[in-house]
Amino acid sequence: MEVAMRICADEPDVRLLILSGGKVPMNADEIARIESEAASEDDPAAAAGRRPPATEAEAMRRLAAGRLRLGGSSSAGGGANDTAGDGGAAALEVLLETEALNTLENAVNVRRMIERRGDLARLVVVTSAFHLPRTQRSFELMFEGSTLALDFRASPDGTLTAAEREREDAVEPAMLARLPAQ
Repeated sequence: MEVAMRICADEPDVRLLILSGGKVPMNADEIARIESEAASEDDPAAAAGRRPPATEAEAMRRLAAGRLRLGGSSSAGGGANDTAGDGGAAALEVLLETEALNTLENAVNVRRMIERRGDLARLVVVTSAFHLPRTQRSFELMFEGSTLALDFRASPDGTLTAAEREREDAVEPAMLARLPAQ
């Protein structure tokens, strides 16, 4: 999330932030890690009364809302858009992609969201370092033939718990091997 926030702050042409984490519920250790990261930035009393995020997209939405002071919520299925801006600065729109069950579906859904808009020339995809190879291959496959420029950025994954790292070390290579060659 830090990388995405830095991109939003440092790159004035960024007007849209799509947060995705699909609809797969997070594991208890993931929820605990994300909540402890948020509590370190939030008012601990306010964070204590909040229910745990159901998905990674919801967890990222909460972090973005806390940092960008966003309004309502939005999703791939529709709904209100979040905007934030400072005075004359252009607003940042935030959309949630909450329907994907895996990275390939996420890429398909994001492409549909972007094509419906029709006003974007570049997509910056930010994901954890361990997940970047699969994400990049999935998005390149799903955006084949598109004129949209794809830019991939890795975020540090040093805060993963031991259980998360073990799961990812087992899953990522197997999932990457299942994708078609380019």
